Amino acid sequence: MRDGDKTTVAGNDANGASETSGKPGRRKGMNARRNQLVQVVRQRGFVSIEAMADHFAVSSQTIRRDIDQLCQSNKLARYHGGAGLPTGSDSLAYSNRKARFSAEKREIATLLAAQIPNEASLFIDIGTTMEAVAEALSGHRDLRIITNHIKVASILSERTDFEIVLAGGMVRNRDQAITGEATSEFLGKFKVSYGIFGIGAIEDDGTMRDYDYRDVQVSKAAMAISTNRFAAADHSKFNGDAMVELGHVSEIDAFFTDARPPKPITGVLAENNVQLFVPEST
Repeated sequence: MRDGDKTTVAGNDANGASETSGKPGRRKGMNARRNQLVQVVRQRGFVSIEAMADHFAVSSQTIRRDIDQLCQSNKLARYHGGAGLPTGSDSLAYSNRKARFSAEKREIATLLAAQIPNEASLFIDIGTTMEAVAEALSGHRDLRIITNHIKVASILSERTDFEIVLAGGMVRNRDQAITGEATSEFLGKFKVSYGIFGIGAIEDDGTMRDYDYRDVQVSKAAMAISTNRFAAADHSKFNGDAMVELGHVSEIDAFFTDARPPKPITGVLAENNVQLFVPEST
């Protein structure tokens, strides 16, 4: 998910017409789409059917057939609502993602933690950057934290003066995230001073996106209970190709990153009075 543009290829239309019947060009387009689909899942670990249908401008039925074929060749594994990696490869994909830009994520986390006061109440989102944020917050005292990320809860539980609430819902094994409708409903019972969110992409017009529809719904629920909203992302997310709209920068109070964003992004942040935090060396 790194090119940022929708890709339109020949495929089944809403009436379910076969794209393999007839012309070699259609078969070529189908194979190209399936190859891209595998690459997306390798990068993210999971993709929803709805998001991929929108990304490739084909029907959900077409994506389901793609996934079925890729599962038969053991390139993907079918899960409720989408597809992931086959057993044994999903944890490796998450480990690779965690290692990517690890130093930059620590820089971001340090900047963000400096803006959180002791004794604050906060929500912490899922993702590898959020794990770095949890590490950076370990020097605070008397925090009250809600999270839907088991790894974040584990990191913060080392501090006995922290009060930690772990959201309920479905556990996604590959990254120990808790997600789904039950998680969104659970979060609606709370109110926090700070909400800390990881995002999959920030676009020139200020649109923020992520990869999984279920995760986005949880993040939206968490935004609704947060008085101050902080978003964090490394530079690879500038105009990245996450597909599901999370919201707009006008809905956040501060954006934390490791490098100065492109001028259109810095401009839209300034227009919406969003504080931009980058390391002093950038």
